[in-house]
Amino acid sequence: MTKKYFYEKSKFKEFVSNITYHQLLQMGDDEFTKWAMTLRNEVATQWDTTSTPPVIGKDEKDIISSFKKLSANKCDFIEEDYTGDSESLGLIQNFNKDASAVNQFFPTMLKTKISSGKSADGGLSIYDHFALPELEDKFIKTMRKSVKGDSMYSYSRSIVNKKDENPFWDGESAYDFIKKIKDGNILSGKWKDIRIWIARVKDLNTANYGTTNEAYKGFGNLYMSADEVLELQRDGYLDDTMTSNLKEVIDSETLKSGKVNKFFYLIRWYDVTVPVFPKILQIFRLSCGQPAVNFPALTAKMLYEKYTEHIPSDEGRVTVYDPSSGWGGRILGAMSSNKKIHYVGTDPNTDNFIDGLGVSRYKYLADFYNDTCTNDYTDTALNFFEPVEQPNTFEVFMDGSELIGNNPKFQKYKGKLDFVFTSPPYFNREQYSTDETQSFKAYSEYEDWRDNFLRPTLTTAYEYLKNDRYILWNIASIKIGKDTYFDLEGDSRKILEDLGCEYKGKLKMLMTRMIGLDPSKSGILNSVKHQNKAYKFEPIFVFYKG
Repeated sequence: MTKKYFYEKSKFKEFVSNITYHQLLQMGDDEFTKWAMTLRNEVATQWDTTSTPPVIGKDEKDIISSFKKLSANKCDFIEEDYTGDSESLGLIQNFNKDASAVNQFFPTMLKTKISSGKSADGGLSIYDHFALPELEDKFIKTMRKSVKGDSMYSYSRSIVNKKDENPFWDGESAYDFIKKIKDGNILSGKWKDIRIWIARVKDLNTANYGTTNEAYKGFGNLYMSADEVLELQRDGYLDDTMTSNLKEVIDSETLKSGKVNKFFYLIRWYDVTVPVFPKILQIFRLSCGQPAVNFPALTAKMLYEKYTEHIPSDEGRVTVYDPSSGWGGRILGAMSSNKKIHYVGTDPNTDNFIDGLGVSRYKYLADFYNDTCTNDYTDTALNFFEPVEQPNTFEVFMDGSELIGNNPKFQKYKGKLDFVFTSPPYFNREQYSTDETQSFKAYSEYEDWRDNFLRPTLTTAYEYLKNDRYILWNIASIKIGKDTYFDLEGDSRKILEDLGCEYKGKLKMLMTRMIGLDPSKSGILNSVKHQNKAYKFEPIFVFYKG
């Protein structure tokens, strides 16, 4: 059997740690710690032995099935921006998941270290949380809060005074509702698998449930006082499972500052049959470091087609250049396009080179797509009256984008590029590998990185681009702490305008909304309201070379 250089569907269903949420609530502290250590070991072992990170994943036939949908997608993702932003060229709303399996061809993606400091030191990856001995205690604490304590509402929901949200509630107070449960008057029949647990919350600072959801305005949680909880415990209405997330039942606490925190208690309900996987995978991504994110292949496909549509068809294939090939989203977008494209990319990350085959993972991915998914007869030739498939072509280098102009094999593209589009490194924010060729290592100070990585990268892109063509640049400025700000957006724009480009504006690529996060209220610079919802967005800056 030919060895596959992509991981397939995770085996987490077979994990010993894949018990139900109800079983977690039944555990004491020592038993929970043992479970968390088993979970950590099983995830790390699967990752180390099969290169499969903690994701659901797809088997090969399902990867092919999803990839085959890409070419037919019309990619109508651009919508009007009604915020009054004069620079905006529209919003890109693409949450399609058909290309998500591209991540499976890049198994080190979730090993990317994300830094939040001024230097790259101290950056952690999701993998580190499972592999590093010094993070063991932190992992257990995180699982106790995020999984058993269900801080992200992954397994349970609050009882609220909204009938269609919890139809087994019939207008009772929280205190009376719990008494009815004990008496068997509520959770029976079709609700027989529903159970409850009690959560403690600080001051009642809002009367709304789900404050970012207009449908719940005016409704609230059902609360109890500490005295009511203690009475229900004493009278046998609340058992140890129901109160396993309460270390103590108290009315208030006084901080060293003298501030008094008042506590209230609410009811959370859950289904006893629900296992911890796969919902725990989202918790890993949100609690165990920050995951690297791939560029959506279909968005790339859309941009390739939109910003080269003015090029006469008799000029043949359009040549697109990606100075930071990343995790393969943009090369997959190029391969899946019905426009005839020659993709040129570069990336120095040696983790993306397959030693056993002597090729890059970009080539392996592109060949996989062209061999299994190509079904495009747009520019067909006849061979005994049978159409001949002509897949899109590619060439990928492993040079740093600031140095690639020195490569004689790349120099043939000078004056031949029809489109430049990439998402470059955000200085030292993401550490893709430990290679010395990585830009954050080669240029550890921002000014050095700007002048010796960003500037030559953009200079090469501009000089190799034909006239009457576009450069699209997906980059965002980064803020570190309270007083450090690296203006990647402004510096990129200045460099390209100094070279001779005309700035046309920016596209706002909407990101998936995070649980409980309203970007417009979280100090996030790049946020936008769309259809009454707030989104974080990634800016894509559009430049024209006349």
